[in-house]
Amino acid sequence: MTEPDARPGLYYVTVRRYDGAFRLLLGPFPNDHKGALARVDEVRRVACELDPKGIWYTYGTARIDARDNPPFGILNDHMSF
Repeated sequence: MTEPDARPGLYYVTVRRYDGAFRLLLGPFPNDHKGALARVDEVRRVACELDPKGIWYTYGTARIDARDNPPFGILNDHMSF
């Protein structure tokens, strides 16, 4: 299991496809890497329901520095985040 990152920032559940493209799926989780890690399996399940090729993708988390108007995960609305 991945140890949570204690650095401040905005954390996201992410996906990386076989072609190297990556997306922010859920978030941001402000200063809460542990919270993002806890949602990876759930997000993977939903992503695979929406895209059957999702079983071949890699799921994890990412952090960006806090900022005004941060990006939102593309599954936020779908998952009522």
